[in-house]
Amino acid sequence: MSRIAAVLVCVLSLLFATQVRADAVVHVKVRSADNKPVDGRVELSGPGGTFTCTTSQGSCTMRSVPGGRYLAVFKPASGSATAPKKVMIPPDGKADLHIAAK
Repeated sequence: MSRIAAVLVCVLSLLFATQVRADAVVHVKVRSADNKPVDGRVELSGPGGTFTCTTSQGSCTMRSVPGGRYLAVFKPASGSATAPKKVMIPPDGKADLHIAAK
């Protein structure tokens, strides 16, 4: 009986483990042409949704971003937005996104 219970526990844990999705954490750095940090808002849009963060000293972090292809746009506190940049976010783990401000 205990062997059946152990097998049942293993099967159930595998079923639940396959349903859990570990999305990516995206670390964003925005720099000017002379490599100085630039503050503003970063937006990722794609099939996984739209994600935003606001930089402080040129950096911010987005959590729980599903993997896939996205368009990244940086909108500085003053001035015009950058052209959309195509980026690929991995399905899990960490990703570094570097954006060159205008």
